Amino acid sequence: MADTPANLSSYTPNDDSLPASQSGDPKDETIMSRSATLRRIVERFQHETLSATLDVDRSQSLDEPLLDQTHLASFQEAPPDELRQVVIVPASRPEPKVLDSQSISNRLETVAAAQGDDAPWTLQQFFNGEIDLDTELNKRFPTMPMMSMVKFRTLGSHSGRRVATLASQDGSASLTFDGDRTTKVIQMSFTLGSMLTLRFTLDELSELDRTRWLELMRRDEGGLAFLWGQSRWANDYMICISRKYFTNFYAFSPHSFEAAVRLTPSVMQQLLDWLEELWSATPPPDETPPPLLTW
Repeated sequence: MADTPANLSSYTPNDDSLPASQSGDPKDETIMSRSATLRRIVERFQHETLSATLDVDRSQSLDEPLLDQTHLASFQEAPPDELRQVVIVPASRPEPKVLDSQSISNRLETVAAAQGDDAPWTLQQFFNGEIDLDTELNKRFPTMPMMSMVKFRTLGSHSGRRVATLASQDGSASLTFDGDRTTKVIQMSFTLGSMLTLRFTLDELSELDRTRWLELMRRDEGGLAFLWGQSRWANDYMICISRKYFTNFYAFSPHSFEAAVRLTPSVMQQLLDWLEELWSATPPPDETPPPLLTW
C-alpha cells in the first residue's frame, strides 16, 4: 500500500502528474481547435474591416453599404476554413449639378403652367364635395348691391352692338353688359361709385355653352349654373345661383380679381331674354361698299 500524505486536504495534485482522461468525448479536442481557429479568423476580419473603414471617404452617405453584394454572398457561402479576403470599394462621388439661368427660368415657367391648369382652391373643394359653394360665396360677398333697375339700348346705328345697363336703386353700383350680335362676345363691367370698374370678357363660349346656361337659369327650382367655355377657369367665367327672390351673380378672372352683384327676379328675367335674343340673332349682312367714283 502506498504511503498516504499526512495532510490530505492541503495536497494539490500537479496537472502533469495526472493521467489523461479517458472518459471524455473524443470530439472535445476537435471542437476546441475549430473554435480557436474561428476566433482568430473573426478577429482578423474585424481588424481588416476597421482598417478599411477608416480609409473610406467620410463624405459618403452612411446608408450606403460598405460591402459589395457579390463579395457579401461569397463570404456567407464560404466555409470558415476557406474565407476569402473582402475588398471594400467606396462608392464614387456624385457629380454636382450645375444650374444656370436658362434652366431656372424653364423650371419657373413649367411650375407656373402646372399651377394654371389647376382649379381655384374654392372650386377644388366644391368638386370634392367638401363645401357648399353658395354658402362659401355668400361669406366672401356678404353685402352685395341689389340690381333693381335695367335699361337696354343700341350702341351705334349700324354696329350690331347692344348694351344692357343694370343699376342699384341709389345708383351707387351698376353692371353693364356689352354684346356683339356677330361674334356673340359678352363683356361685363362692374362699376362702383362711378370711380372703379372691373371688366370681364366671355369670348370662348360655344353655342352649347350658351344654350345650356340659359336652360339652367330658367329652372323653376333655381340652383347653380356655371357660364364658361372649354378652358373653364383659365379665362373669365361666371357663377350664378338662382333663388326665389334674388339671383347671385359672380364674375371671376384668372388675373386675380372678381366681382359680385345681386339681381331681382324681374331684372334677371329681362336680362335672360335680352341675352337669348342677342345670342340667337342672325349676324347682319355686310354693307355694300359705295361705288367707286370714275371720271
